Amino acid sequence: METAISDTTPPHPRLLASFVRSIAVLALPAVDQHLWMDRALSIASWNVDELALEFDDGMRLVSQWVTAGWLPAATMPALLTLDRALEEMSGEKFASLWERDALVTTAEWSHVRLLAAEVLGTF
Repeated sequence: METAISDTTPPHPRLLASFVRSIAVLALPAVDQHLWMDRALSIASWNVDELALEFDDGMRLVSQWVTAGWLPAATMPALLTLDRALEEMSGEKFASLWERDALVTTAEWSHVRLLAAEVLGTF
């Protein structure tokens, strides 16, 4: 039986490692993002939203990691900027941004890669 994470108990370090990896993958060049997704998911038809989902899951725990001293508070502005950029790409109006080709062809994904690289520079 799993125990729920309370506000005073930091989440498992493995979750932080997954979060940092998600940022690193978001910072990869588009071709490498494709390769990573092909290998990581081992399925022929993955969705681009997989790149953002693990990041989104981690964002829910960031304040706990900062409180625990696992992430520097100085990382927060860059994380929030990246989170906002991904959020602005959400919704049906932007469905085309979540297709595989969009990773290579859109300015939005180029911007996300730049923002993710900036986050990595704050660690």
